[in-house]
Amino acid sequence: MDESKLYAYCIQGDVTAAYEYLRSIPEKNEKVQELESKFYQRFFSENPIDDFKSEDSWIQKVLSVYFQYFRSVLTRKSVIEAENQLRRSLSVIIYGYDQEEDLDRLEEQLSVIFNEKGFEFLGGVTPPYRGPYIWKTTAKKDFIVELPDHRQEVTVYFLSDFILQSWAHFATFGEKFAGGWAKPEGLYYVADRPEHKRENLNCKEFQVSYLKHEAQHLSDFFRYPHLQAKDLEYRAKLVELIYEPHSYRLISSFFYEKKNNPFLPHPYSSLIIMKRLSKMAFGVEEIPDLEQWKTVKSESIQDWALRLYEEHTVKLMENGNQTRCII
Repeated sequence: MDESKLYAYCIQGDVTAAYEYLRSIPEKNEKVQELESKFYQRFFSENPIDDFKSEDSWIQKVLSVYFQYFRSVLTRKSVIEAENQLRRSLSVIIYGYDQEEDLDRLEEQLSVIFNEKGFEFLGGVTPPYRGPYIWKTTAKKDFIVELPDHRQEVTVYFLSDFILQSWAHFATFGEKFAGGWAKPEGLYYVADRPEHKRENLNCKEFQVSYLKHEAQHLSDFFRYPHLQAKDLEYRAKLVELIYEPHSYRLISSFFYEKKNNPFLPHPYSSLIIMKRLSKMAFGVEEIPDLEQWKTVKSESIQDWALRLYEEHTVKLMENGNQTRCII
């Protein structure tokens, strides 16, 4: 079993493809059998068993509604119908009847109630699907982050004691998840992680893939406030490559994540980066297999990533701070 391939399907928002991949494996070891059973039980069984991580009956109702929405969108059902059902169900939980409010407004109401219960609630969309982050504990620490063209002061909020971590965490049973995000007031870091994914503050996963990535987002929010998510991710991923001394770690991740869908900012930006690096490394935009990337020096990839970043920055400066999209 290729776990990178399996979870890439999930991050692309297609659990059905992930399950079909597991079923297609001819000789299943114990781990594959266990995963196939878990995917079936969570997404395709008529009576799924959910872990709510809360004894509060009202919270369980809210989580159950989001779980059903996740199941619908991740198994190729209509996103519009799933969001309509989510809106109706949340409205009934909050008001006792269908109030005809949009999802953003309903999640504002949920945030108030969760705050009263001692939790933080961040709603909205983690493209391409909705799915809140709900946690109990927040601590903070200040950093100064070196970026390609300046130093960025940031405050990082470390979040723990989660009861929900949006759809990617649900889709992968906690193997893949948003490690953090950037907001105008600072960066948010998910400290709740499986044992094998925990990071110390000096490791490259934290310093490069989280801190520099998200600090670049924060910088771009202020400089280019209208820039679309796919361009934001393109720039932040290039910054990772610029500072990563062992670039194959990132190249392999981008390789499996890539997808030609502009509505999926992470997979689409990975695709554009891989195509442009392929042109620089091999003279063609067709992306070669991973084995060939092992022959490319990390120093070369760092230099090419810096060149791509600077070219993108020049285009942004030429177009002004109202720019929405370049890639």
